[in-house]
Amino acid sequence: MLLCGEGVMFMTTEENLRNAYAGESQAMVRYRIFAEIARSKGLEGIARVFEAASFSEFVHAKNHLKVLEDLNDVRKNLETAYAGETYEITEMYPRFYEEAEKEGNRRAMNSIKWALETEKVHAGIFKRLIESGEDYRDKIYVCPVCGYAMEGEAPEKCPLCNTPKEKFVEF
Repeated sequence: MLLCGEGVMFMTTEENLRNAYAGESQAMVRYRIFAEIARSKGLEGIARVFEAASFSEFVHAKNHLKVLEDLNDVRKNLETAYAGETYEITEMYPRFYEEAEKEGNRRAMNSIKWALETEKVHAGIFKRLIESGEDYRDKIYVCPVCGYAMEGEAPEKCPLCNTPKEKFVEF
């Protein structure tokens, strides 16, 4: 960030693009959630509007990130993903959980716990892929309630939130 003149701050193009990437990414997710809510209320047209906007935000975020980083090296992408998941497991979510616990915010504690446990699965998969250098062959099942990811076969119920197997999303 640069100071110019009478305390007016100017950001570099890189800082601007990083901020835009973060904003577009958040809008993309927010609009997907809004689409789910609209669809659950029978408002299919509004859901499609939110989905279209979400996809547009995805394209914007992708374009910004492609300017900021070379994304063509799959191994580097796996290493970046593993580093991010490891940070969430070892630093971010434990600290967030502790704060939510101090505040007695049970809903936040559940949300954070669910994310933390899932990030462990993600990190394990990324680490194995980095070490093996091979493509991934198993199926992954994701719980639509808590986000927990399971490799291979889905259990009868989610180990974190007890959502039944039939609701899992297969990848």
